[in-house]
Amino acid sequence: MISNHPFRPIVAVVFFLTAGVAPAASPEEVAFFESKIRPLLLKHCAECHGEKKQRSDLRLDTTIGISKGGGSGDAMFDREHPHNSLLLKMVRHEEDVPAMPPKQKLSAAEIADLTRWVVMGAPLPADVDPNADRKNHWAFQPLRDPVVPAGPAASPIDRFLNAALVQNRLAATPRASKRDLIRRATFDLTGLPPTPQDITAFLADESPLAFERVIDRLLASPAYGERWGRHWLDVARYADSNGLDENVVHGNAWRYRDYVIAAFNADKPFDQFIREQIAGDLLPATSADDRRENLIALGFLSLGAKVLAEPDPKKMEFDIIDEQVDTVGKAFLGMTLGCARCHDHKFDPISIEDYYALAGIFASTHTMDSYKIVARWHENPIGTDADQKVQDQHQASVAAVEARIKALKGKTDAESKKNLTAAEAELKKLKANAPEFPSAMGVTEGTIADIPLFRRGDHLMPGPIVQRRFPEIMAGTQQPAFQPGHSGRLELARWLTRPDHPMTARVTVNRIWRWHFGRGIVASVDNFGLLGSPPSHPALLDWLANRFIESG
Repeated sequence: MISNHPFRPIVAVVFFLTAGVAPAASPEEVAFFESKIRPLLLKHCAECHGEKKQRSDLRLDTTIGISKGGGSGDAMFDREHPHNSLLLKMVRHEEDVPAMPPKQKLSAAEIADLTRWVVMGAPLPADVDPNADRKNHWAFQPLRDPVVPAGPAASPIDRFLNAALVQNRLAATPRASKRDLIRRATFDLTGLPPTPQDITAFLADESPLAFERVIDRLLASPAYGERWGRHWLDVARYADSNGLDENVVHGNAWRYRDYVIAAFNADKPFDQFIREQIAGDLLPATSADDRRENLIALGFLSLGAKVLAEPDPKKMEFDIIDEQVDTVGKAFLGMTLGCARCHDHKFDPISIEDYYALAGIFASTHTMDSYKIVARWHENPIGTDADQKVQDQHQASVAAVEARIKALKGKTDAESKKNLTAAEAELKKLKANAPEFPSAMGVTEGTIADIPLFRRGDHLMPGPIVQRRFPEIMAGTQQPAFQPGHSGRLELARWLTRPDHPMTARVTVNRIWRWHFGRGIVASVDNFGLLGSPPSHPALLDWLANRFIESG
């Protein structure tokens, strides 16, 4: 018996893997497979192991085919010793096994990706019902405004939940005590425990508005923005350094962090918050301070880990664009758009043309100042008039000293040589102590152009040009062209925040619900597609989304 043995979880996992059944894939594993492994298999393996030909009875262009294996069945993977898997031995071109691909060995990076996947347990996406009506999937439908169920509860949210409890023959949990309530609310909104004085005051307050006053006080606390800004910074993949190959410090990333915290503390309207992060440089500003804030907000598009030492500049550019498309898709649309870089999305009604139509917006955006190793991201100047004055004074001082040096050069008398040495030392000190003109990580408009569709996601295999636009399943087939000379970021920002957009408000209120209660109404907060979880309370989700829009 091992039911209570301390090693029971390990024994169970080993048995599970060696039994030949891969564990269910997590959302992160699915994203890795779709972005790294499926394109690799299609590019290098599908010719011999695809729809038209299946050598060794092996098909690698479908998840069903990969799960089935070939003539050797599950022997393609060694679940107990994954590094010894037959698949990895073949791609490493080891002795005594067939070399695959036979003509040209995979690159070191591709072998590393395959190895990582096999070590994960070779997880695969779940199959979607082939008869599923993808275009009529719930998330793509217009927002409904459901009627609030009848009931004694004062809160419409409680009435929705109570109706679901009755329908499922469940009972509500008991009401929390006042002490529990203030503790939960304080931790939830500020990340801090309530003080003994806060608890005493709340317990003594018998007014029906007592809890409302607690909430108002917590929302007014600077700790609220620090706590809730952190939630959004996770979505925005905030970090103080680049990560990946060249872990270069993001010296000005803190400006975006502080912008997010201030936005939550100021109760900035969320539609404005979105527009500033996508197109802050293109929005009208009523003051110089507003303009600086809008430019700082663009850190959303500039952050994210980048391979700064990629030897192919074009590949680096489109890898960065892919990361921007994927982040915008998950953050605002709840869609895994990056899966369509190499092929039509395998599960959702997102075509490869949809992907490159969006990618063209970011290809027309200037994100990097240089793609040469080590690449350098763009920073927008955000200095004030006072900063500019200091900069101008410094440059005037440098110019004056340089003029003195020029006049002294060529003179041979002792005094002139002495003065020249002093002037050169002064110039060196001036340059070493140059005032830093404030800047913020961000983007700006680039060279405006539609881009070609890349077959299998390979920039060396361009296909037809795709006009910039939004995904047709959400925006329809009749979309107006972008303004001439515009990347499309402003149009994208406005489209995302339209009151009739079917996704943005749903995705946002679902995130807020998850951040409050630990689980979203849609459990897969980044994926509202066919592989995502259906909403547990669809009427409540739409009601909340409508109230979110109406409340400003």
